[in-house]
Amino acid sequence: MALVVVVPGPSGPGGSRSPGTRSLGPLSVGPLSVGPVSVGPLSVGSGVRRTDSVQRVVTALSSSVRAVRGPVPRSGDVVVLDVADLFAGRTEHDKKAYQGAGKASGEANGVATHDETEELTEALLSGWWTSATRIGKFEGHPDRRRRPGPGLSSHSSGSPNNPASQNTASQNALSRNSVSPGETRPHGATEPGAEAIDGSDVRARTSALSAALSASPYFRGSPELAAAEARALSRYLTDLKLRHEVRDRTQAAILPDTKVVVGHGIGALIAYEALCALSDAVSVTFVSLGAAMCGPQQVFTRLEPAPRNEQGHWPAAIRRWFNVVAHSDPTAMIAPQLTERFGPGIEDEVIEIKTSCGDLQPYLLDRATGRALATGLVG
Repeated sequence: MALVVVVPGPSGPGGSRSPGTRSLGPLSVGPLSVGPVSVGPLSVGSGVRRTDSVQRVVTALSSSVRAVRGPVPRSGDVVVLDVADLFAGRTEHDKKAYQGAGKASGEANGVATHDETEELTEALLSGWWTSATRIGKFEGHPDRRRRPGPGLSSHSSGSPNNPASQNTASQNALSRNSVSPGETRPHGATEPGAEAIDGSDVRARTSALSAALSASPYFRGSPELAAAEARALSRYLTDLKLRHEVRDRTQAAILPDTKVVVGHGIGALIAYEALCALSDAVSVTFVSLGAAMCGPQQVFTRLEPAPRNEQGHWPAAIRRWFNVVAHSDPTAMIAPQLTERFGPGIEDEVIEIKTSCGDLQPYLLDRATGRALATGLVG
């Protein structure tokens, strides 16, 4: 097996998709979680029915490698691993676990309480907002660059379905107990003179930040997409059972003869932790694309294994690590140079491409990705 591609969990409005569907932005991968595929990885070209969109992934990989005159992998040597069904399968479980569960009972089951997950979701969105404003990737009226918070009238005219008026409403929703993007309030702490923050306040701020981030082309104008992506990442980081299920499936797909592992977004985080668990059982080139590890500090501090002395663990299974980040990706432009978090040895590169949440194709077609893949396939 030459190459394993790990695609992230669900994204988009609602935060989860039915097991019969999978979306990677404009790539509609189709029923990857139906039948034998739900049991393990999808082996492209190995007897499993190949969907058009999976073939597009293989074609994009081949194209970028061919462009740098590297060895083009055969389609039968490429495994596209989709973990969306595991995320979707945990949605109902989470609802039951959160319903009437106290903090102690939630932690005993390896699942954070709903409020704790929402607080982490808010922190992630806040970091993404700071990143988006810094890189200036916004569309529409200049006011939409302003941090959601006090200062705008709650009586602005416009339809709720109008993006401009929706953004104004978002800014007003954060006027109470707001937290400046990039800042992290210690667990259980409140602002000076403020009462304890309840779950409804956190959810209101989360919705407001997500709606405001819809002004970024990365989130495609959807007021729910940023929150859905942040919640999926929060659930992975706080639900130990989900985390281990996803990691186990990924480990099973990485065989001794695997040469390259590619991970995108949350998929890069999943692949990284799976490689950590594999120790030196394999030796691969790791290609992380728009990795979640490049995001807010709250992600980095929750890695498994945990960072030591503010430095992340380098998996023994990784022979060489290429980290590619799109300049238009606010979720990964917070810390695009992973050498700052994991030490020297990572080959970081920021590329100028237009991409959007869950959109793997622009990354795969870029020559930087092609060079990384070719290096790993030759080695």
